[in-house]
Amino acid sequence: MADPDVGSVAFERAWKVYLLINRGVHENDERRATLHRFIRKRCDAGVTDAELLVVEALKYLKRLDQSEAGSPE
Repeated sequence: MADPDVGSVAFERAWKVYLLINRGVHENDERRATLHRFIRKRCDAGVTDAELLVVEALKYLKRLDQSEAGSPE
């Protein structure tokens, strides 16, 4: 398993960037927990590069946003 600090660092960076890009999203939005689970799974799968995790996390959040935008409300 990857160093837990790598996951924490990647999570904080990715979430901070996401909030800067998406100013209307609340800091405690449900996507925060979803992102945390995503990063934890990637770390458990052996990813140890924090920068790679941040990029993957931001791509993941973008896909989430696109799927939400395409779903009927």
